[in-house]
This record gives sequence, structure tokens and C-alpha cells, in this order.
Amino acid sequence: MEGNKLDCCVVRDLLPAYVEELTEPETAEQVRSHLAECAACREMEAHMRQAVPLRQAPRRALRFLRRVRRTRLIAALLSVLVALWCMWWLYDREYHYPDTEAGWLAAVEDYIPSPADSTSSHRIEPDTPLRVLAARTRGNELYVAYAADNADRVHGVVRLERGWNGKYRTLSASMAPFPYTAGVLETELTAGDGTALYLLAGDTCREIYGIRVTWYMALNGAKTLSPYEKTYPVTEPDFLWLLGEAELKKDLGIPEETEARAAYTQIALLDREGRDVTEEYRDDSVQDNWGGGKGTAELFLLNAYMGIAALLGVVFVRYFLRRD
Repeated sequence: MEGNKLDCCVVRDLLPAYVEELTEPETAEQVRSHLAECAACREMEAHMRQAVPLRQAPRRALRFLRRVRRTRLIAALLSVLVALWCMWWLYDREYHYPDTEAGWLAAVEDYIPSPADSTSSHRIEPDTPLRVLAARTRGNELYVAYAADNADRVHGVVRLERGWNGKYRTLSASMAPFPYTAGVLETELTAGDGTALYLLAGDTCREIYGIRVTWYMALNGAKTLSPYEKTYPVTEPDFLWLLGEAELKKDLGIPEETEARAAYTQIALLDREGRDVTEEYRDDSVQDNWGGGKGTAELFLLNAYMGIAALLGVVFVRYFLRRD
């Protein structure tokens, strides 16, 4: 009997509920098995049945208690689903541009126009027509070349980052006047890995069959710049080319181990015969004397709001699954 002392203690604690048939079927079966082997517990059960009038708990009350338990489980599950939905909704509001033509244009139209309270002399008004020239992906980033139909013919590139939902958020953008009716814009951005990325964006190059780019490179930290020339064929009127540091050095024949950085470039537009026709497309009404950019803040607020949603979900789950 000493070996069963713990089991006996447990059974004696359960006997009041067992006698009134309030235990679960599995528990009642374990109590019956113990009573069949333990005379002392059987005697206590018999005494309990004689001392206390035996009344069976109303089935309606038992059904009510089971419904309460089931309702709490459903409420806890709904709390989890609502918390996950809130986190997804918050994340999708930040990463919500798809890699489609409509998504590219939406990103440009949302990000490029200046705020209504901007005092910049080179602001882009909210109602300025904007066009997407082309878009390219590189790793988990998306680059969209755009053009604004305003007095400065502002051109630039918007850089976006892909999230785990497969959509993108805007990170930064370049912008500069474009003093040509057609031609190619060269700009430099910092890629996600911290390296320089050189971009060539073509706009309305229907009669332009090639571009000759002269890159003025600073090699191994030298103060003097070395010119390198490369001619690229143009096969479509609007395009966006991405050149990383390694790709640019390969194009220019610079040894891979050489530290090289482009200081600035000169671009010549070529016709079918390879003649320089750049001046034919120049628009002297546009003053090419400024440039700029903009960037997006880090994800601190998004992470904070998602953390709050997750915490509230945990609190509600613990509340509904509490044991009264």
C-alpha cells in the first residue's frame, strides 16, 4: 500500500468529483481501476456515498461548462488569427508594391512628388505627370527609372526592397534635371550590399542606335582621373541598365583587383552611322545645375507596431486559456 500512497492521495482528491460524476470519462475510468485494487480507497468512497446524498450533476450544467470551455478555445484561436492578420496588414502596408508595371508606377507616383509644404525651388508638384521608363531587379532589390513631365524634365531612379510577402517598399530615389528631349541618364546609387551601382536609363531613344560613355575613373585612390570609353548599342527606346562595380571594370578592361570609382561621366548619343548627335536632342531651356535624392526611414515603427500586435495576441490567448 505504501507503494501506492501517491496514487491514493490523488484518487482521494478526485473522489468528491467522481462520486458526483463530474470527472472526465478517462479520469473516471482511472479512478475505478484504482478502487478495484485499493480497499482503503473503496471504503472511503463508500463512506462518502453514504454521508453525502448522491445527486447527479444536471446534464444541462455539464453541457454549459463544456460550451464555455469550447468557446474559450475558439476565442483563443481567433485571438491568434487576428494578431497574425494585424501583423500581416501592417507589413503589407509597408511592403505593398508588386513587381508589375502598375506597381512600378504606383511606387513612383507615391514617392517622387514633393510634400505640399515643401519649400524647395526644384519641387515636383503632386499633380506632375510621371512616367516609368523601365525597371530591373537585382538580388532582392528593384530599380525603377522614371521621368517627370515638368519644366525641368526631372529623371531619376527609385530603389525598392523586396519583403517576405514578395512585394516591395521604397528605399531611396535619385532625381536630376534632364536637358534633352531624348537620351540617356547616368546615375549612381548605393546597392543593398554597400557597393556602388551605376545605372543608365534611356528615354525615347527611337532614333538613337548607340551611346558612347566616357567614364572618368579614380584608380587606387589617385587624385587624377583616368578616362575610359565604352560604346553600348541601343536596341529599345526606353531601358534601364544596371552595372555593378565588377561589371563596370570588366566592361572597361580594368583589372578586377584595382580599386576603381567613377567620378563622373560624359554620354554621347550616336545615330545609325555612329555619328554624335547629342546636340540635336539638347533642350537649352532646362538648366542642368542641380541634383538631389530622398531616402526612407528605417523600419523601427513597423517593427514596434508588429511587436505590439503580437503581444496583445499573447495576452488574449493567455486570458482565454486561463484556469479559473
